[in-house]
Amino acid sequence: MPKPKLIAIDIDGTLIDSKTGLRPDVESAILRAKADGAMVTLATGRMISAAREFIDRLDIDLPIIALNGSLVAADNGDSPLYHEPISSDSSRLLVERAWETPSTLIFICCDKAFTRNITDITGPALETWIANITDFPDSSIIASSRPTCILVAGEQAEIGDIYDATKSLNLCDIEHYMFPSIRYFHMHYIEYRAKGTNKGTALRILRESLGIQRKDVLAIGDYLNDLPMAEEAGIFAAPANARIEVQELADYVSPLTNDQGAVAQILEHLYFNANY
Repeated sequence: MPKPKLIAIDIDGTLIDSKTGLRPDVESAILRAKADGAMVTLATGRMISAAREFIDRLDIDLPIIALNGSLVAADNGDSPLYHEPISSDSSRLLVERAWETPSTLIFICCDKAFTRNITDITGPALETWIANITDFPDSSIIASSRPTCILVAGEQAEIGDIYDATKSLNLCDIEHYMFPSIRYFHMHYIEYRAKGTNKGTALRILRESLGIQRKDVLAIGDYLNDLPMAEEAGIFAAPANARIEVQELADYVSPLTNDQGAVAQILEHLYFNANY
């Protein structure tokens, strides 16, 4: 079969190792694929600024799928290819539920983040995801902006209470996600995005803008937020460390983990050898 024309790769747990490093063999395999004519992008929960190291090292000039699909934009200041923010009314209601709690609140507008209650615990956990951080001057920013997404971070019980409170609002235009931190076991997060935003929707918009058919896309990911990409890729691959739900849906699971260079192995198998 022909080689994939577009390759979309998740960052954390997939592209990089558990110490957030980019292995030389992974970097080399991606650059070889690009030199061979493949188009490569990243599909991440991070802000674009928080992915810049990997954008630069991999010489990626395509728009990046950022903030779990709420934003598709190049790292060059151009207008986004796609941006679906949260409505101002829903944003205000969501923030009100977290504002007076000790939880860390992150209000992200494209590639700028306003934060409240960053702590010694949440700060290190969020530093790989969030960049361009500014403290909330006051709550007025909430009334004047439509955020790309809102994050709340803190202890599990506290986060659970906020999650229950915001779910009870029955906001029909909001996606709610509560999940544990992979690296910081006591921490949990809530992520709020506009309804319908995910990595799959964003990948479809990107591939259509490039004139690429679904069958010509290879997507690689490890976590639940990567699953929507399977619907928009001809083949969906996962590293051996992927969640079981991801492995069960994947067309191909590498025998290697992200710490062992799974992305390099996947590209050798599915791009350079086209064994699928």
